Amino acid sequence: MRLHRFAALVIVLACAPPTANASGDNAFVTTTDYTTGSASIVHCDTLHTTDLDVASVHSDAISVRHGNLVYVVNRGGADNVQVIDPENDWRTVRQFSVGNGLNPQDIAFFTATKAYVARYETNDLLVVDPADGSWLGTIDLSMFADADGLCEMNRLCIVGERLFVTIQRIDRNNWWMPVGDSYVAVVDCAADTLLDTDSGEPGIQPIALAAANPFSDIELDPVTNRILVSCVGTWGIADGGVEIVNPWTLESEGFLVTESAAGGDINDVEIYSPTIGYLVVTNASWNTDLVSFDPSTGLATGTIYAPPGYVINDIEISPGGELFLADGTPTRPGIRVYDAATGAPTAGPVSTGLPPFDICFTAPRLTPADTPPAAAALAAVYPNPFNPSTTVRFTLPRAARARVAVCDAAGRLVRTLADRAWTAGAHEIAWNGRTDRGLAAASGVYFVCLRTPWGDDTRRAVLIR
Repeated sequence: MRLHRFAALVIVLACAPPTANASGDNAFVTTTDYTTGSASIVHCDTLHTTDLDVASVHSDAISVRHGNLVYVVNRGGADNVQVIDPENDWRTVRQFSVGNGLNPQDIAFFTATKAYVARYETNDLLVVDPADGSWLGTIDLSMFADADGLCEMNRLCIVGERLFVTIQRIDRNNWWMPVGDSYVAVVDCAADTLLDTDSGEPGIQPIALAAANPFSDIELDPVTNRILVSCVGTWGIADGGVEIVNPWTLESEGFLVTESAAGGDINDVEIYSPTIGYLVVTNASWNTDLVSFDPSTGLATGTIYAPPGYVINDIEISPGGELFLADGTPTRPGIRVYDAATGAPTAGPVSTGLPPFDICFTAPRLTPADTPPAAAALAAVYPNPFNPSTTVRFTLPRAARARVAVCDAAGRLVRTLADRAWTAGAHEIAWNGRTDRGLAAASGVYFVCLRTPWGDDTRRAVLIR
């Protein structure tokens, strides 16, 4: 969760594994009392040992891992990138400017020599060479600005050769309320040009989100291979949720879980499996809760931790399958650790010196590749022709959310058979020849459609009454 929108600094930290943890699996934690900032290491060993205050960072800092580096975006006035080497006692080895007073929010990497920096106080997305800090150019996002003249670009995610940029569109003259639609802009990283997501509309179209004010990290879901972003809309009103963005079809697929189902504004989301996920929820009393939910149903399944106050700053799942939570409770701040498979607490609060704010890991979590896997396969419908029912069989190359639907010969939706998370492998589902309204479909030709993160497949079916 991110509170502050001030001018900033990005710090780059090389994260070779400390000898205390030979696996290289460590949590790099930015900490703050909102006056002073620091960074500490929590080792992902059985004791969750720590190295405190390994580097000085800003009091409003987030962190991003890339390769053997962690890039810490300090958002409070320094406006530069500082590179720190942990193998040299976390000393600064270089630093470079990202623009005076332009408030960088995030950094994402296309190659070792090309990265992007989102800057809140301008419409120019910065392109840099992270190896030496030189500026390679900018990409103009002013076409997405609202009446205050700024688009409020926020978080970044790269999938394949596409960069996805959340566009908040916040009215600074009206208590920072969302203004109309919010978007995800899409950039072709090879050409550094904006992509048009809807050729049927004039101009360059972004992905229009179902809800306003994308607030959380924007990241690839390791289960569905889709991008997830929490849209809080107007704070205190149940008008948002965790939205699904398909990085291959360039469209919003609606909500994975709504604010109504979660019990408040959703500040952050982490997915562990097709049926296990976690949310940071701001409830009606302005307290932050750790809530578990089922991604296959979109329903909350329990409250894991409910401290008083607005104190849960971030959640992340480690490469080893633990859920780390940054707890800023003033009387006992620290990292709380849970078994992500069960939600059971395993450690904490582990002291990080100052209260923890943001977490990233120095080893990658196993996630989908940045290119689609082998295509999902929809087998022939059998029996075919049929009356009164038939069976649809399909195979998924990995666990994913998939939709199976029936359309008529004109392309109109007749029946949604399923739209949920599935495990990898073979599946089957029956169609009883009825519509979504429960009416018997007429005799004729129908098409069964399978939609997955990696593409669509269609089979013909003939119903004879």
